[in-house]
Amino acid sequence: MVYFLDRGVNLLLNVAGFAGLESPHQVLIAVVLASGAVLWNQTLVPRWALTAFFTLMFLAATVATVALVSGLQPTCIYSYDETRPIFPDSLDRKLSWQEVRLLDCPTLWVARNELYYRSNYCFFTPIGFSYFGNDATCDPVVEKPHTEIGDENAKLILRMETRKACASPMDSCRGLGKARSSKLDLKRSTTKAQQ
Repeated sequence: MVYFLDRGVNLLLNVAGFAGLESPHQVLIAVVLASGAVLWNQTLVPRWALTAFFTLMFLAATVATVALVSGLQPTCIYSYDETRPIFPDSLDRKLSWQEVRLLDCPTLWVARNELYYRSNYCFFTPIGFSYFGNDATCDPVVEKPHTEIGDENAKLILRMETRKACASPMDSCRGLGKARSSKLDLKRSTTKAQQ
């Protein structure tokens, strides 16, 4: 029974991560705000819809409360697929402004961080750790891509992220599904369980 509850909470936390809610606090805030909005307009909503809504809100609040009490954090349900990189040769070839300009914000984030990933960088932000992971080869001393061209490309991509006003650091894994190097994995463990 405990295993079933743990799996259930983990799945719901992953769904919360997919929805862009990066912490149980945000789930609770969303529940309160959404409930307030529905109560404000309750005369416009049929009774069955109100019942369904508050049932879902109660479940979400319960999962968020359990997550807060147990210290669990949602993880990104997407992970990096190294067989499909954004720029496979970005450590050795200078990227052009034109090819970087065509990318959206999540893809820019992946393109920049895959340079660090291939340089054995250790990711410490929750979304970076969740998406790329840290294996035995990661080196805490690494702070930039290991080639000069790779470092220049990372700076170029970062300038484009700034120009497009992308969130820095990435604030949600929701958009990462658009990046062609992302793969979906609903069975991933929570951030706390991975560490």
